[in-house]
Amino acid sequence: MIVAAGSETLKSVAAYVVWGGLIGVGMTFTIIRFARSRKPREEQMARLAVRLNGERQVYLRMEENGLDHADLVRVAGSRGYGLIVHRFGKYYEFVYAPHRFTPTFRRPT
Repeated sequence: MIVAAGSETLKSVAAYVVWGGLIGVGMTFTIIRFARSRKPREEQMARLAVRLNGERQVYLRMEENGLDHADLVRVAGSRGYGLIVHRFGKYYEFVYAPHRFTPTFRRPT
């Protein structure tokens, strides 16, 4: 009987530790993304240009950057990428196709 009560306590403590860890990791990622989005515009554009290094597809979460659409298209077009905005998933997809895309500065509808 004592063993059963001890194992229940151990299970509840383990559950609290696991849930606390998951919440802590989630909060850490949120804080990091928020901090990245508040950096100066030039620094964000430079960081994006470094990520667009010839890979076929590059993904960027919307909450990770504070650049407007025209800046994203400008950087993507200069590196030979096209920009696809995924509003449902809240991320940007950059597709490498230097022969197809030219920079345009239209706002998405």
